[in-house]
Amino acid sequence: MNSSTPKHSKQILYVWDYLEWGGVQIYFLSLMRQVSKFYNVKAILPLNSEKKLLSYLESNNVEFVFFESNLDFSPAKGFLKKIIRKFSNFICNYKLILSLEKQDLKNSIIQIDVTPWTNFLLLLYLSLRTNVFLTFHTPLPKISNERKVLWKIKFSIFSRIKNINFSASNYEVKKSLSEFLTEKKFSQIQIIYPSFNNIEINKIQNVAQSREDIAVKYEFDSYKFWLCNVGQFIDRKGCWILLETLKEITKTNTNIFCYWLGTKDISTETKSLIKTYGLDNHFRFLSSNEIGDSREDLLNLLNVSDLFVMPSLEEGLPVALIEAFALGKCCVASNINAIPEAIRDNETGILVDANNVTKLCKAIQNIIENKKLRQSCEVNSKKFALDNFDEERNGKIMIREYQKSFNES
Repeated sequence: MNSSTPKHSKQILYVWDYLEWGGVQIYFLSLMRQVSKFYNVKAILPLNSEKKLLSYLESNNVEFVFFESNLDFSPAKGFLKKIIRKFSNFICNYKLILSLEKQDLKNSIIQIDVTPWTNFLLLLYLSLRTNVFLTFHTPLPKISNERKVLWKIKFSIFSRIKNINFSASNYEVKKSLSEFLTEKKFSQIQIIYPSFNNIEINKIQNVAQSREDIAVKYEFDSYKFWLCNVGQFIDRKGCWILLETLKEITKTNTNIFCYWLGTKDISTETKSLIKTYGLDNHFRFLSSNEIGDSREDLLNLLNVSDLFVMPSLEEGLPVALIEAFALGKCCVASNINAIPEAIRDNETGILVDANNVTKLCKAIQNIIENKKLRQSCEVNSKKFALDNFDEERNGKIMIREYQKSFNES
């Protein structure tokens, strides 16, 4: 456990109950950096969490505490396995509560990443002990009418509990909550955008590794046009759409190279499937361990890319996209969910229909051939990031919400 001397009598506890990590944890880190100027911060997370994530917490001087369980997201086929998984997740909630009870909850706020519909009792219990904050990052999923009735009942109860506070990381998400919350609770939702750390970005750009150095370090071909993506290599992120697109483009343009920066390694089966695309000279997946030991390694790779590509099928407003903007990257991304809140088509980037290889090919080729458009998007995206996604700006909004809750307690 990394520890530091508490600077404040009140603290904010950042909590999650799963081992997979990514945008939510980077989002939390951006809040922790700003909130720690006013309150003590601490992360409560499952035992056996990824060492890379722990190193990020340590490098930001964030104290962290483990609890001995984690949610099970593995597929549960059959009635018995579903019952076993539900019991396992109940035990996880119980152990999380035991860990939280060791904290000074009277002088704490819990910022937790759980789903209200599956963690109803957990949230009810925590709301009796202290103020609880939940930030929604993706729109509520489409559900059956029967389940929707149940969710509305749960959200109706949450709407009437003063100690439960909702925020959203984009307007698309907030809109999806409108039919579930009371008008008063809905009006209280603050938009806290994903943010970039200006100090990190300036450091990368002022003391940037050269493209040649990066090419040698990772064995890339420096003369090619570099595409970059950051995120989990999963269906939802459009990984196979991107590979199909690369396969099509490289039939006529062999000077294309794409690297995908992941948060963890991929399975042997996935690696074998990637090989079937015949893109050995045009595509590389880099796990977090291959990328390097620090966030700077990832940001350096993002910084030297020629184009950021995000062909997702479902998204919130990804931190990776925001950081690409802050680094002045031209971005091509799917026209879905909250992405249009950042990408203004042909202004700060290019929007394409999701799951459409033909249009994604055309957009990438257009950016390669139209240098003037690419440079214009690079300038505009950086300015848009500075105006809307600066960490300090968005951190102040959340700090005000925390302060309000402490004052009303």
